[in-house]
Amino acid sequence: MNEKVISEKNSQGLHDAANAALLLAIFVGVWQVVFMLGIWPQISLPSPVMVAESFVKIISNFSLPEGIGITLGRLVSAFAISIVLGTLIGLAMIRFRGFGKTLNSFSAGLLSFPSIAWVPFSILLIGFNEFGILFVVIMSSIFSVMISTYSSIRNIPPIYLDAAKNMGAKGFALFRYVTLPAATPSLIIGLRQGWSFAWHAIIGAEILMSIVGLGHILSVGREFLDMGEVIASMITIFAIGLIVDRFLLNKIEEKIRRKWGLDHHR
Repeated sequence: MNEKVISEKNSQGLHDAANAALLLAIFVGVWQVVFMLGIWPQISLPSPVMVAESFVKIISNFSLPEGIGITLGRLVSAFAISIVLGTLIGLAMIRFRGFGKTLNSFSAGLLSFPSIAWVPFSILLIGFNEFGILFVVIMSSIFSVMISTYSSIRNIPPIYLDAAKNMGAKGFALFRYVTLPAATPSLIIGLRQGWSFAWHAIIGAEILMSIVGLGHILSVGREFLDMGEVIASMITIFAIGLIVDRFLLNKIEEKIRRKWGLDHHR
């Protein structure tokens, strides 16, 4: 039965990859046709080949590999801090109900706050440095983790906890074997949302606050009116976001769901 499930997943994966390749081919084809029609000048809309040449340029001068490494390093550091602090604060919100209700409303407002709006605040408070960029990313993602932790545990059906207590579960055992598995699906969704906020924030912060990184490459392309470099940077940012979500976060979610018996496949 497990082999059948694995085979079905592999077939689905190949089908999805084929659909993605077809969609990409159609997109590039339409892009080339629009370029050939000359609706916009080349400086505003370069051809796919011109963008490919820009890719070769920023790879050969090592600005793209270096930018990717620096950006991901900053992102991982800041998001790890957001997860730790957000989870701890979320648990404190559960433990102290009055504090939790107040901070939940406050955090919901800040969750809708544009990440780019933290940039001038960070510049004036911390300055043009690494800590300023990390601050922007943390403030943009921590509230998602907080609300996710708070809501996931708070919305667990009481019957689960009551049944476990009646069978003798309490303390850490109750949290580990009942609370955590029941809250896991919502927690994972919150983490993926927090990652999305962090990814948006790091690019915006680097555009305005950094002289290295993917955001800086995008900014340089804009300043020199090099649309090929701008589009190449945008494609890289999109690709990294997609790869991390699809092949890392999604795989982690599937593994956790299987571990806690939340996967419906048998």
